Amino acid sequence: MAATNAGPFVRAKLRARLEDIPGVASVSLDLDDVDTGIKVKLEDEADEAEVLERVRELLVAYGVRSHDHPMLHIGQSRIGRLGVDIGVAVEVTPVKGGVRVEVFGHSVRSVRVVPPTPAAIAQGLSDAWCQVLGKIPVEIVDVSLADRDTLRVAASDGVTERVGTGELAFGRTYALAQAVGKAIGVLDVESGAKMRN
Repeated sequence: MAATNAGPFVRAKLRARLEDIPGVASVSLDLDDVDTGIKVKLEDEADEAEVLERVRELLVAYGVRSHDHPMLHIGQSRIGRLGVDIGVAVEVTPVKGGVRVEVFGHSVRSVRVVPPTPAAIAQGLSDAWCQVLGKIPVEIVDVSLADRDTLRVAASDGVTERVGTGELAFGRTYALAQAVGKAIGVLDVESGAKMRN
């Protein structure tokens, strides 16, 4: 079933099933509008990775999950794709023995399975993002907490080191994508918005 052809009953059923997932506070659903898409807001104590996996399973079952269809948004919610236009969709999912990092562009998808350490996850995201954009990869040289609420990532191209930060208040995936994007030079350091190349 195509997402854009889903009738009101199917949409209502999908929304209800998404809201029934433990840890989901609310769901906003507009399958006809790619900019709106599907937004999932988590409860404060929710297990982000577990909720993400359950949401993905439902979207596949309903025929909605594809990089050509709306992605999950971060901003008001905390999983999936970032609310600001970063030119890609980012997903970070725990797998047995590691973490799966996926970056989706308009026509390219890149996946890395990496050890479950902050530095390895940041490097995997950097490598995947650079591949999707056709950019020369850079080395992640440091991942740390700048303070309680801010993730700090430093990247080097061998000559210049650039630092990016991400706000943990919106969730770890958001903070990681924001910090890595700034550190590898594809997001504006001031706003986090996509840079024009």
